[in-house]
Amino acid sequence: MSDCIDTNVRLSPARESFLALSRQIFGLAFAPWDEKGYWTDRYRPYALVRDGQVVANASANIIDTRVDGVKKRYIQIGTVMCHPDFRGQGLMRRVMGALMADWQDRCDAMYLYGNDSVLEFYPKFGFSADREYIHSGAVTPCGGDFVPLDMDQPEGVALLRRLYAQGNPYSALPMLDNFGLIMFYCGFFLKRNVFYSPRHGVACVAEQEGDTLLLHDVFGASDAPLTQLIAQIAAPDTKRVTLGFTPLDEAPFTCAPLYEDDQTLFVLRGKENVFAQRHVRFPFLSHA
Repeated sequence: MSDCIDTNVRLSPARESFLALSRQIFGLAFAPWDEKGYWTDRYRPYALVRDGQVVANASANIIDTRVDGVKKRYIQIGTVMCHPDFRGQGLMRRVMGALMADWQDRCDAMYLYGNDSVLEFYPKFGFSADREYIHSGAVTPCGGDFVPLDMDQPEGVALLRRLYAQGNPYSALPMLDNFGLIMFYCGFFLKRNVFYSPRHGVACVAEQEGDTLLLHDVFGASDAPLTQLIAQIAAPDTKRVTLGFTPLDEAPFTCAPLYEDDQTLFVLRGKENVFAQRHVRFPFLSHA
């Protein structure tokens, strides 16, 4: 029996095993995302390969952001998984240890999301549970010029890429320089939820759930009030909006703790913790 930590599994013979385990544990389909060129070195698996098979993994996702105008580099740990046949052998300690040894001193903060079955596991590595907050508000729709942006066409992707590069001017904790992660959402299960306003020069990623608008993110350089964009993209029967990011201007919105089933935020102790004195959340589209 031989094993090793493979940090370049995307290009190694163990790639198919990694993809299969990701599908088995999480139902994730990385192959189409990779084939379109969106898997970059900002997503770095630490795959434990035993006799050619990926049996455990934890991935480092490089998340660049700004806090009070200062650029920060955070590491989000994701795709934490162990093959059912190899659990109870301490393999997750190995991959987590390898990842943290590489990144702990090279980032401003480190965090992850854990499900309810592993709430006792991550504190062993120095992580503490924390709380995110969600902002919502009333909406009075007024109509606008937002049109669907076709994510199956190169022109649509190119326009979204250009607007993404301009950032989200309304976000207190924007995600930067990670178009590949955005396209994990906008190129697949949210590809029908990307809308463009020629008037404002922005793209919005938004869904309607009954009378509620879920505004996941905004990209572009518009100086229009966020509430104006919301009113113009909302369907006629919309009553409320919930934001997938923390707004710079919180005044028009109500803030409340964010509760999500089977998902707890953990932040590494001893590093920066943006949640210590702020009611914020990591952008929904930055979850990896």
